Amino acid sequence: MTGFNGANGANGANGANGANGANGANGANGANGANGANGANGANGANGANGANGANVAFPVVASQTAAFGIRHVAGNAPIQPGLVREDDRANDAQMGLWSQQVREWLCINEFLRNYSWQAEANEIRLRWSGKPMLTLLRPDANLLVGQLRFLTDYGDLRAERGAEIIDQMGMLVDHYAHILGITAARMPRLVELVNLTQAICSHAVMTPKHCLAIRRPDQLDARIMPMIPTPGHGSFPSGHATQAMAIATILAAIVNAKPDHYPDADARKALLFKQAERIAANRTVAGVHYPIDSWAGACLGREVARILVSMATAQRNKAAVHPAQLYKPEDRDYFVRDFQAHDHSYGTNYKVSFSGPIAWLWDKALDELI
Repeated sequence: MTGFNGANGANGANGANGANGANGANGANGANGANGANGANGANGANGANGANGANVAFPVVASQTAAFGIRHVAGNAPIQPGLVREDDRANDAQMGLWSQQVREWLCINEFLRNYSWQAEANEIRLRWSGKPMLTLLRPDANLLVGQLRFLTDYGDLRAERGAEIIDQMGMLVDHYAHILGITAARMPRLVELVNLTQAICSHAVMTPKHCLAIRRPDQLDARIMPMIPTPGHGSFPSGHATQAMAIATILAAIVNAKPDHYPDADARKALLFKQAERIAANRTVAGVHYPIDSWAGACLGREVARILVSMATAQRNKAAVHPAQLYKPEDRDYFVRDFQAHDHSYGTNYKVSFSGPIAWLWDKALDELI
């Protein structure tokens, strides 16, 4: 695995080698170098052998190209006949399998973003899907934020216990669900791709409410918080991790539901998925970078993102799926997934989600891996 020198463990330590410093990371997770496990994440995994050992790869590529070019005369001098050129179907979703994973991700993100919009006011933001209200988030006031600081103080006692997972969760989250469903990149590459796509779409969806509501981080209110990790450079509300964690849990639960005979203990696994989503969100409060209300708002957004993605993959081509719009009004309480699931956030109107060929392609391929 020289391609992933991050995963070389030893080469992680090679950080000292200076030159190999670059090795670990072209993977943005350079710091994760030490994370061994995050090796595959090498830089969000997706970039695969992105650069790994770039200098070592250059010479063989040039040599093989020179060798091939040197025998081209064997192909002769006959002109190419236009009539023999096969015309591939344009915009055919079956072509998705021909593209790289990165290109598929871009296509699917575009499918989502073309229907996603918002309207921001002084104290709220209304997120819309195809022009209709999908989720409204109300802005928490200063009194509520100050009241929430007590939770960060209390959760701080868990930092020593949870430090390793908190740092690992700064990257891609798929590994934290893989143990629950037996997901491996070797046997289920498209399911891993679907989970990573969900996380990427959530990153896009959450940044606008973070920007528009501009809620100050806990350490900006109280010097005693002292986060155990660098405070992210964007607003606190909603939590991006809570958004991603809930969306991934919801997507994977939908996968389990779509293959009811695959797991004999399906209900137990779904419960574990959502409990893991809770833990990932709570860890951000333990770390000192989020209030519990951030996790509530993120879970609301993540659930809607997942519902939309599942509907885009499974809706009938000529009939849209219908979902109730949601409203989150922050309250001074801790975040537990059982409370979130028991709370009805719907408020009167509905929005519709139409079929998407690219997302349906990835969904179907992921389902096919559960055999």
